[in-house]
Amino acid sequence: MDFNKKKIRSDHYIKRQETARKTLSWIFSKIKSHFIIFAIIISGLLVTYTVAAKVIDTVSTLSVKNILLSIVSSPLKEDEFGHTNFLMLGIGGGDHDGAELTDSIIVASLDEKNNLIPMLSIPRDFYVKDEEIGSDRINRYYELKKMIYEENGYQESEAQTLALEDTSIKIGEILGIEIQYYALINFDGFTEVVDAMDGIDIYLDESFYDNQYPIGETGFYETFSLPAGENHLDGDMALKYARSRKTTSDFDRGLRQQTILNAIKEKALSAGILTSPSKIKDLYDAISDNFVTNLSISEMAYLGEIADGFGEDSMLSQVLNDNPEQAGGFLYTPPREDYGGAFVLVPSSDDYSEIQLFANLFFYNTQIYQENIPLQIVNSSKYEGLATDTLIYLTRYGLNVVRYGNAPRIGEAETTIFDLGTTPNLESETVNAIKQLIPTAITQTVVPEDYSPINWESEAEILIELGSNFIPFYEENYEKRFYYWVQ
Repeated sequence: MDFNKKKIRSDHYIKRQETARKTLSWIFSKIKSHFIIFAIIISGLLVTYTVAAKVIDTVSTLSVKNILLSIVSSPLKEDEFGHTNFLMLGIGGGDHDGAELTDSIIVASLDEKNNLIPMLSIPRDFYVKDEEIGSDRINRYYELKKMIYEENGYQESEAQTLALEDTSIKIGEILGIEIQYYALINFDGFTEVVDAMDGIDIYLDESFYDNQYPIGETGFYETFSLPAGENHLDGDMALKYARSRKTTSDFDRGLRQQTILNAIKEKALSAGILTSPSKIKDLYDAISDNFVTNLSISEMAYLGEIADGFGEDSMLSQVLNDNPEQAGGFLYTPPREDYGGAFVLVPSSDDYSEIQLFANLFFYNTQIYQENIPLQIVNSSKYEGLATDTLIYLTRYGLNVVRYGNAPRIGEAETTIFDLGTTPNLESETVNAIKQLIPTAITQTVVPEDYSPINWESEAEILIELGSNFIPFYEENYEKRFYYWVQ
């Protein structure tokens, strides 16, 4: 035996194994990053399964060079503000009734510059009009579009793609934004992903109870409940928590879906989930047949590259709802007889202008919601109720109004913004938003003696004094912007 030759082969083998080990370690670290960012962006369900599959299926036959080439990244498409917007849809799937209804609708806006991902949920009962499909709830829009394409001779996969593109355009029109990417996953994919991660953990401030959760297509119901405190959910429990709304509301459900999103992201960050080839394989198997997106492999890889910049505080959540005293409360429930007996939600205004302004502030001026500066509104005019209505008006756009009432001085002509805080606030995004929502307002650096700490006790950092010049704007926009409940 040629021992020298054997030794050379052994050294070469060791070096080759070490190179392979380092390469795979690098690849799996990228896949981990991919999953984290997708967990943040797309309800934890957009695993970069194509990349994982490529690694799993080809690592034994392709060279390291080819593996590396398979995950070369390319930048994401962006809108004019430098954001990348994603439409995330969840459907039931399968053969049961309503399989194509979009049970969850979330738009996420990736702000790479500021490492933020604000997310806005749209309730499934939101009523939309369309020349082709007619008028219906938004949760049927994808289903009806897909059906029309299939009736016109398109194959199912083509019809699905076109319907998703149309749905992205429609949601974009409602919010006044451009949506670059879509992603759709069904319930099986959701539950299997959660199970592949060995479940998720959520904390509840109070117990959750639903005694009318449907049992499949049987027409019967079961009770689903969770105690207050820490809860570990498997895939089936997570789906029930995400879908339940009988004892709460569709708006609460939207927030719960975003809570689950965050829980999946947290689990993805935990040790052992994405460092194991077997778990990556399980995740791939879980959604490979249950997931559709127009993201390319290279765009997924790019998401992986930027994932490390997004931490626990990267996500912000809002839900369009029908409570005008809450952020996002731009919808109302009209009489059922006006809509053929159906329960629907329609915009409070004749168009989508309020929703679009809110979405613009939330997606592109997200610092407002990070700052969360406490505001106080005082009415210096003689117009009764002005401070109360303005409180509701600003709250609906997500501003943090902590106090309101009459001003200590009456008869001021100008509507003025004063800085009461210990740090400068007049150049903040919050003040810019106030001036956009109240066009008559001006800023004043000198705080009047009436509002000095000696004479004026308030936890607010910004004070808005409503003058008489605000009244014409108020009267012109009362029905549209300052309503309580539209009847």
